[in-house]
Amino acid sequence: MSSLANLSLPNRRFALGLGLAGEGLKYFRYWIAAAVVLAFLGPLALSLSTEIELSTWFYTANVGKWFTAFVAGGFLYALVPNMIAAGLTRRELSAAMGVFGLLWSIAIGVLVFAGLLVERVFYDAMGWTQGIQLNDTITTLGSWGETAAFAAVYPLMYLAYFAAGAAIGAAAYRWEGSGWLLLVPVLPVVFSLDNALYDTEPFGPGWMGFLGRFMDDWGRAAVLAAIVAVALVLAVAARRILIDIPLRSKKA
Repeated sequence: MSSLANLSLPNRRFALGLGLAGEGLKYFRYWIAAAVVLAFLGPLALSLSTEIELSTWFYTANVGKWFTAFVAGGFLYALVPNMIAAGLTRRELSAAMGVFGLLWSIAIGVLVFAGLLVERVFYDAMGWTQGIQLNDTITTLGSWGETAAFAAVYPLMYLAYFAAGAAIGAAAYRWEGSGWLLLVPVLPVVFSLDNALYDTEPFGPGWMGFLGRFMDDWGRAAVLAAIVAVALVLAVAARRILIDIPLRSKKA
């Protein structure tokens, strides 16, 4: 952290955000590598006893949403006292987390996008079907264009989950013992938009996506716009909570 002192005040928040993204990806690189390996080796093992009809990358990408929320909330909750003690202001930390979230979501989203396209080649070579489990049926991604269109929105979804995790993490630190309750209104909204975008049950408690039933007629463009709006609202909420956090020593 001493290197922050050598940066100008307007720039060090962005340098820190870049550093957090790099260190976060580095820290979890083995987890990410394991997920990639399992996504490709899993179908090979399953093909010995059953016909492959579902995309394993679809499930891997959904796990990535929860993982992203966990990274955002966990990093923020742990970083607040350490960063402030190192001389960083709460406003600088909020800006750094914004950069972190944007870069993390792009990086993981690009990985998922590439993974789904590579999986398409893999499945075609093996004669398997790259299907997606919808609410009641399995829908096949019939063309490269459909696969690319399906995968292209993952960076945005990861950004929404990152913003949700950051808001909950900041609230959990700000209001010890009760801040985590912010997940009660946040998760149904994020889950429902996820459900509406992909027309699938969200990866998690399915009942939390109940609002999705009211979004069936919105259309893809309207749902995407809503996801952008919710991500922005959650990011602003996380920032407002963070800059209002009182300085205090954490209990041992």
